[in-house]
Amino acid sequence: MDLLIYILPIITFFIGSFVGYRIYRKEERLRHRRVWSRFERRNVMRTINSLVSAIDFKDKQTKNHSDNVKHYAAAIAKEMGLSQKQINIIKEACQVHDLGKIGVHDNILTKPGKLTESEFNEMKLHALAGAVILKPFHFLDKVVKIVRQHHERYDGTGYPDGIKGEKIDIGARIMSVADSFDAMTSLRPYREVVSKEEALIELENFSGTQFDPKVVVVFVKIMRERADLFKLVGEPSNDL
Repeated sequence: MDLLIYILPIITFFIGSFVGYRIYRKEERLRHRRVWSRFERRNVMRTINSLVSAIDFKDKQTKNHSDNVKHYAAAIAKEMGLSQKQINIIKEACQVHDLGKIGVHDNILTKPGKLTESEFNEMKLHALAGAVILKPFHFLDKVVKIVRQHHERYDGTGYPDGIKGEKIDIGARIMSVADSFDAMTSLRPYREVVSKEEALIELENFSGTQFDPKVVVVFVKIMRERADLFKLVGEPSNDL
């Protein structure tokens, strides 16, 4: 009995030390994984953004477009009360949303006239293609979802999956409005630039069909109240 009095504290000490060490090692591995994930994500995004720059090189009409869409989408998301984490994901998705256009023929991207049905069908593949390119990067799952859905329509007639309403990710619904507004207010090969007010009216006209009404209301409100939000585009942009 007297021996146990001396042995038990020693056993308890070693058990506690062993458990503590295991917990410490587990926390170190988790911390290392988080640091590496941030490092990996940053490098992957740099590579992907380089590909987006290659698209800009192919199609001068898209220059500044992704930055402008990100600018508008972030303003909408902030006004709608989304978390900073959600806003960051939406901004990343906006930056790479046209990545799939790297596989679209140059003559379609830069065509000065209206696209034929077959050309339009090829252009429509860019949302799905962008999602496929990004899919291997598991930490971009939420970005992939937004990229895939950014041409879905609120009434279910969009592409590539024909989903509707709030089944469409909120980031994609926000990007759809921002994307369309920048496309309308930037020069396209086949039409002149539309004014800010004309573009806002167009968004209102398609509220509930192409666009989420809640997102349109928020965007129109902040664009009419804050003149500083409107991006004066130095180079023309083009988006479907």
